[in-house]
Amino acid sequence: MDIKSIIKKKRTKQELSNEEIRYFVGKYTKNEISDAQAAALMSYIYINGMTEDEIIHLSIAMAESGDMISLNEISKDIVDKHSTGGVGDKVTLILMPIIAALGIPVAKISSRGYGISGGTIDKLESIPGFDTEVSSQGFRDILEKTGICIANQSLNLAPAEGKLYKLRNEIACADSLPIIAASLMSLKLATGSDKIVFDITCGNGTYIKTRENAKKLAKLLIRLGKRLDKQIGCVITDMNEPLGYCIGHNLEIQETIMALQGKMPEDLENVIEALGSLMITLVTGNKNQAENITSIKEVLKDGRAYEKFKAMVEAQKGDIRFVKEPELFRKAKHIMPVLADKAGIVEHIDADIVGSIAIYLGAGRMKEESQINRTAGITLNKKIGDTVNSGEVLAYIHTDDEEKVNGAIHNLQEAFQMTDRKVTVKSKVLEVLQ
Repeated sequence: MDIKSIIKKKRTKQELSNEEIRYFVGKYTKNEISDAQAAALMSYIYINGMTEDEIIHLSIAMAESGDMISLNEISKDIVDKHSTGGVGDKVTLILMPIIAALGIPVAKISSRGYGISGGTIDKLESIPGFDTEVSSQGFRDILEKTGICIANQSLNLAPAEGKLYKLRNEIACADSLPIIAASLMSLKLATGSDKIVFDITCGNGTYIKTRENAKKLAKLLIRLGKRLDKQIGCVITDMNEPLGYCIGHNLEIQETIMALQGKMPEDLENVIEALGSLMITLVTGNKNQAENITSIKEVLKDGRAYEKFKAMVEAQKGDIRFVKEPELFRKAKHIMPVLADKAGIVEHIDADIVGSIAIYLGAGRMKEESQINRTAGITLNKKIGDTVNSGEVLAYIHTDDEEKVNGAIHNLQEAFQMTDRKVTVKSKVLEVLQ
């Protein structure tokens, strides 16, 4: 058996065996297969697809490429949530403390951001001292103590998935449904989570562009879950417009803290409630969405969710002063308004353009080695459905690089599409599947 024969087999649309997939994953994890060879195989998978058996074999092989954690010894009701990402997506940061505050343990392995989708780990590390590099035992200890832990994938959980995640982004295979499904399932297998809710984002602000493909992925994940003895639910959400008002690391952490204190944008609230209700259902069996949402609102109103976020930050060595006083976060040197050049009603805000501008300003990375500027980003002043007067502020750009100001302002103006017709604001929640 060798990698060239495996590449040729997938090129000719043949099904790979469990042994062949394990050979590839094992050798690639140990750097005994080149990135060029792995890229070739990923490209043929992208073109020719995979059977469900192949996806399961790949999921298990990636999960077993590193440490495996069994969280059942802490609680059989631990629930996980994972998102396919998007512009302004800080849902994990808000939702996990809410669920933990309801007495449901939540365990999350996250990653750094690439492209227009910011990473949960990058955002958490904006809190000075916050330690995402906990050991497997540390992960268990924090979870047992506080009921919540969010850690970086670098603690040797599914290292093969981490390598392939970076590779598929670099070779424009990020939207391959079989690879996405295997990637997501491998992380869940590695952490021992039996109850999982997936936020499947779709639109131009993420790598799954259509609702049709998002639904295909959701159904695939549910089928895989049944075969792997996992309880899985999926929420399909719209990512054509940035979620919330803030894009950028310090900015999104500040918005997270405000949301946990009860000041949450409506679009973000809709997504939080849909995902949270489904998480509660998986654990308690209560399918009454209204009751579940009431529980979510209660822990936000009485401050338990905010306190749980503080407990997580403290347990992971973050400077709690920044949670108590968000104004301590450093601001960009240049915060400039983007003005409307005509009056109207906001009909569309292109999340892809907004995300690309955020990267240009320094808030994102296109390569692993690229540095991010935690002060850089964008704050929206207007959302879809808002009325705008000529000369009114649409948004603010935040950057330390004065030379980028004018270009960013012009391009961000282009991201806003105006109309003189009434605009109906729709929920970001498109569909719930279980």
